[in-house]
Amino acid sequence: MKKIKKITPYMIILIMSAIVSVPLLSPNINIYQDDGVQHICRLIGTWQTIKSGEFMPMIMSNFLNNFGYSWNLFYSPLTAFAPLILKIFNLSFIEIFKIFLFVITFLSGLMMYKCTLRIIGKGEEKNKIIALISSMLYIYAPYRLTDMYIRMAIAELASFIFIPLIFEGIWIAVHENKKSYLLAIGTAGIVLTHTVITMYTAILCFIYLIIELIIKAKNKENIKSIIIEIFKNIVFAIIITSIYWVPLLEHYFATSYEVFVPGRMQRIEVLKSLKLKVYELFFTTSQQIRIYDIGFVNIIGLLLTPIAFKKIEKNLKPLYVFCGISGVILCIMTLAIFPFEKLPSILTMIQFTFRLLEFTSFFFAIISAINLGMVIKDIRYSDFCAILVILILITSTYIGKLNFDSKYTENDLIEPVKFSENTGRVHRGMASMEYMPSKMFNNKEYVINRKDEPLILNSSKTLIKYYEKNSDKMVLRLENAEAGTTIELPYTYYLGYRIYENGNEIEYTESDNGFIQITLEKQGNVEIKTRYLGTNGMVIASVISILGTIYIIAIKLTRICKKETV
Repeated sequence: MKKIKKITPYMIILIMSAIVSVPLLSPNINIYQDDGVQHICRLIGTWQTIKSGEFMPMIMSNFLNNFGYSWNLFYSPLTAFAPLILKIFNLSFIEIFKIFLFVITFLSGLMMYKCTLRIIGKGEEKNKIIALISSMLYIYAPYRLTDMYIRMAIAELASFIFIPLIFEGIWIAVHENKKSYLLAIGTAGIVLTHTVITMYTAILCFIYLIIELIIKAKNKENIKSIIIEIFKNIVFAIIITSIYWVPLLEHYFATSYEVFVPGRMQRIEVLKSLKLKVYELFFTTSQQIRIYDIGFVNIIGLLLTPIAFKKIEKNLKPLYVFCGISGVILCIMTLAIFPFEKLPSILTMIQFTFRLLEFTSFFFAIISAINLGMVIKDIRYSDFCAILVILILITSTYIGKLNFDSKYTENDLIEPVKFSENTGRVHRGMASMEYMPSKMFNNKEYVINRKDEPLILNSSKTLIKYYEKNSDKMVLRLENAEAGTTIELPYTYYLGYRIYENGNEIEYTESDNGFIQITLEKQGNVEIKTRYLGTNGMVIASVISILGTIYIIAIKLTRICKKETV
């Protein structure tokens, strides 16, 4: 009975996740809409790259007319690699995508449950029910449903998992004076999932931490230990995520890529046009495509704040107040009345103000759950079930927002979409082409018309005798080659290629059109070979990330084993 009682909350979270994921069972649900098609193309491209034998699967070699295009060097990699673990079961990419959406839902609910339970205390049975309510409100948060079913924003959706982990890690450092790597794991997870959400999470966490440190200002020794613990976790997060940020920085300093061009990702006119109206925070009309409202149960829970606040323990009040005030401010910042576009450019990188609703979903879930638990006398599982039924009935009214008319099939995307003159602002598989070198982006007509072969730029005597290209591997044999001959290879300029001239590695540069360019050092008969192995920095960063991750897992397993022994 003890074991059954222990796993009951996890089974409930699993059931709640299954209920909210029911629409995924429909074969007709359109998971290609909005961001969905890009993420599926990325999954396909990453898998094809792995199968091709590329040492580091960073560049989709058959994208961009076989010149290569990279998501994984610039876009947080977790949602490209983690779902592909399911490929061992020989599942289709659509099945993998749907299962991963369910896994994200369950993990988000689980992390929210554990975070809330840590904050309010594990002692009483009623606290588990309050934590379950918090988990329920988080799973069924209207904006999370928008990410899951309408925007198909799998990376942003995955970041829901790590926000509770991060705040739980901070809580442990501030209030429990324990050694824990939860903050490091949560920070690493969110960095490897969504860069913009990471930035805003860091800002909010910093503000909350400052508040807690000010409150504890009298005890300098305690403040010192808190800062050391937070710093330790951040260092470990930096180590674990070096596999992502090292290649990103290398490319930032290598040349101009569109994603780094000031204003390229900030489209202020779109940010303005997609700001919310006040009523959208309280109800969703039949004409609205996306769901932005706070949620009926959340609103009821928030209205109970004046009654519940008096009963809240003193050590919980700073976080409670921070969640309430931050939630309200962030809601205001999503509205048309707020001049968001006038904020510093680093903040307008959020692209859409409604993304702030991810944080309000977290903050309001905590407050509403605590309030309901405080006001409902002797709260029981029956009360929880009643709230869950109400929430499911409300959620079912959103079913009309779901799209069951798919425009594509998986087979349409297995062969990469040709980059042509018909490609508009958005391309299937390359999004808005933001990961192109700027030289290439500004010479798109050249790219469209260019053949998939090496081009000799400054020598009439150098002749191509043999040429073969397969993914990142190319063999080029030249005769009558002249030293100093410049050749533009049929590869987009990314770092990490290894190019060999008669067996000796040579350097390469970027051509005027954003391709890889080499200058021959030898003359006569010359053989050029290529292979993508990543830069030395990328290889070292990968090793460091893996070792750091193994260390934290080992520490966690050791602590679990010690508890079981005791």
